[in-house]
Amino acid sequence: MSPNPYRRVHALGRRRSRRWPVGALALLAAAAATPLARPVLLGFLDTGRIADGTEAIAFRLGALVASAMALHTYADLVRGPDRPVLDPHPVDARLLVTAIALRCARERAYLPAMAAVLLSPIALAGHTSAWLGGSAVVLCAWLSMLGVGFATHLAGVQAGLSPEVARLLDAIRGDTPRTQAALLYAPGVALLAVGVATGLSSSGVGAALAGLETGWAWLAIPLVLGLAGWTATRPLAEGTYVRATALLTEIDGMYAGVQGADTDDGVYLEGFARGRPELLRALRQGWRRLRLWPVGAWVLGLLGLLSAWARTEEAPTRALALTAAAVLLISAVPTQLADGDPPWLDRALALDRWRVARARGAAAWLYCQPAIVLPAAGIAVRHEGALRFVLQTEALAALGAALASALALRWRGRGLWLFGPGGVLLWALAVGRAFA
Repeated sequence: MSPNPYRRVHALGRRRSRRWPVGALALLAAAAATPLARPVLLGFLDTGRIADGTEAIAFRLGALVASAMALHTYADLVRGPDRPVLDPHPVDARLLVTAIALRCARERAYLPAMAAVLLSPIALAGHTSAWLGGSAVVLCAWLSMLGVGFATHLAGVQAGLSPEVARLLDAIRGDTPRTQAALLYAPGVALLAVGVATGLSSSGVGAALAGLETGWAWLAIPLVLGLAGWTATRPLAEGTYVRATALLTEIDGMYAGVQGADTDDGVYLEGFARGRPELLRALRQGWRRLRLWPVGAWVLGLLGLLSAWARTEEAPTRALALTAAAVLLISAVPTQLADGDPPWLDRALALDRWRVARARGAAAWLYCQPAIVLPAAGIAVRHEGALRFVLQTEALAALGAALASALALRWRGRGLWLFGPGGVLLWALAVGRAFA
């Protein structure tokens, strides 16, 4: 055992990145999707409203990248695979958290790079300053969330263990256990702070492109926020990183009791699995271990419904763009179902691996339905073309679920990294034609 375990974490991250070139695949997918997605993302190039359009798309991409980083920083810091390995050993928490942050930054550097590729038609149209400004907004949002995300998650652990914050958590947490509420709210708090800073920086870029030179200085707002977050991260790490294990153990113990109390009728969509043991297994595993995916489908469906409810001509097309993205995200769940099973399980139980793969795909398709049905209902009430919308999105859900199941069969959970670039291309093909 190395006397400095954080160096081991750093080295593991380097080897993992070399083995799975996720960034290269993501950039290739973004390059292939750019001409297809141009009508969706960069329609303002045809109207000449460069400043307003750049401000709007830069803010949206920046917020999207910040959202992804909020989840990545939580997964790496709080729920990372290094924690159960390193917990029994004495570590320098500051150096360990620094190593985790550097690995997180390196492995997710492709996110702002993808945004720059998607915005490249702006530069090709002769608006280089607008492209640089939009790309800078996304990069600043990414950097800001690196600092704010780590600080907020560590502060969430401290809040979950603090008796002084208990009353506040009790007032807002509802039925959520107090210890878990602090961790659940942390990504939202981080996203709110970085979202406001990103909005200000994108507004500054828009003003700069419209002629106000001082607007470029607003790009410093998310950078200052991220620096402040990182300044708070290192001292927070000393008293919080190791204590987080006790908090996580308490949360997992609570959920173990809840899951053990599940009955056959209490698992989501289990009625569709009568006589289909492989599908029953997939649905139970998805509901008990990956509940965020089916619940998230309802949340995304509500967002699609709100988008479809607008009385504008573009509402159905924009609802299609949102629903297609939601469907492809949810249909990736077979890779996570496969990741939750030991590699030897199917052989030990003498199960047909292809039937297991088809069952995982069917579970993913069922999970996608709320994300399709809710916006389709909005289109049916407020617009025309609901049937075509349903056919397009159902076909996309089936194709995405089949692709994810096939990748999971060969690469298990790592198939998600191949599904991501493929999903971007599928989304661009489906949505780009609608906006053309």
